[in-house]
Amino acid sequence: MSRMAKSGLEKDILRYMSDSMRPVSTRDIAIKVGIAWHTADRYCLKLQISGKVSSFTIGKSTAWFIKNEKRN
Repeated sequence: MSRMAKSGLEKDILRYMSDSMRPVSTRDIAIKVGIAWHTADRYCLKLQISGKVSSFTIGKSTAWFIKNEKRN
């Protein structure tokens, strides 16, 4: 995968999280963006390490959200 494609994928994931009114699961991200669950999880973890997103666990699922985003 090219660097440009990777950057586009991160933007797609961040856009989906931003558009959502609630935290989103890895599965939801994978389905909406059209990628494998493992790919979505890996990108979310990278975004978390870079400080752009945060997460919490509900049972066996991880919910992701953009850090410090103001909600109305």
